[in-house]
Amino acid sequence: PNPNSQHVFSEDIIDNFIDDQGCLRTKRFISKTNKLPSWGEHLFHTRNVWLVEETIIDPKTKKMSVYTRNLNLRVFMGTTEKQTIVPENDNKTKVIKEVWIESDIYGLRSAIKKFGIDRFKKNCDKASEGFEWVLKGQKWT
Repeated sequence: PNPNSQHVFSEDIIDNFIDDQGCLRTKRFISKTNKLPSWGEHLFHTRNVWLVEETIIDPKTKKMSVYTRNLNLRVFMGTTEKQTIVPENDNKTKVIKEVWIESDIYGLRSAIKKFGIDRFKKNCDKASEGFEWVLKGQKWT
């Protein structure tokens, strides 16, 4: 958790192991709140979202891949995010962010996908700031 993610209620590690290729694999369960668009609030009344996050760290390639997907509200908007984190020259780190949005709501799929992609873009900067905050090892005040 960091100051940019105060909407996160809990994060619990549910699996953690080193696979046959020597990669560290971690699976976390995350509980958070997420504001629905006004038109979505008419369809669903929950604001709580449960996510599973799977992280793969390969020490040989120095690559970290993080996949996050929501477990509930998938009929409305199934979101899968992927972050690939790799070192670059001059002590810099490159982060590649991707998102896939799906919806089973006939007639609203395009609007829901657009909403999801727009929200992802809007939250990318805030998420990056939070990630940098954690990497710097700063303390909450």
